[in-house]
Amino acid sequence: MMTRMKTSQGFTLTELMIVVMIAGILISISVPAYRSFVLKSHRTDARSSLIDIAARQERFMAQNNTYTADLISNAGLNLGSTTSKEGYYSLSVTAGATNSISTSYRITATAIGPQQTKDSRCLTMSYDSNGDKSGTSADCW
Repeated sequence: MMTRMKTSQGFTLTELMIVVMIAGILISISVPAYRSFVLKSHRTDARSSLIDIAARQERFMAQNNTYTADLISNAGLNLGSTTSKEGYYSLSVTAGATNSISTSYRITATAIGPQQTKDSRCLTMSYDSNGDKSGTSADCW
């Protein structure tokens, strides 16, 4: 008479705990990296808004022989809002290097919302009428 060997089916508790531990390590590494990537990708919202406003300022200057701090109205830059297109930054225009809005401007994008304000590397980004770009850190642009 032949006896059959019993084969084990399923996983042991030790094997299962090892898999859970490995998954936990991978998640603890990937989630912060993903969040950092998302914050960096949202910076394009600020950059594109700053460049768009700069182009509108130059067009406004060509037509009116002055710059403007009015982002919203039809008589100004006609953006309709002081928030960037995707809503991650608040936008403002002030006088630039000459301290007069009629001859120079500085556009600033400031991070808003609970998510983007966690981007401590680039809370603010600026662009001025001389073409100078600046930010909270050097790698914002």
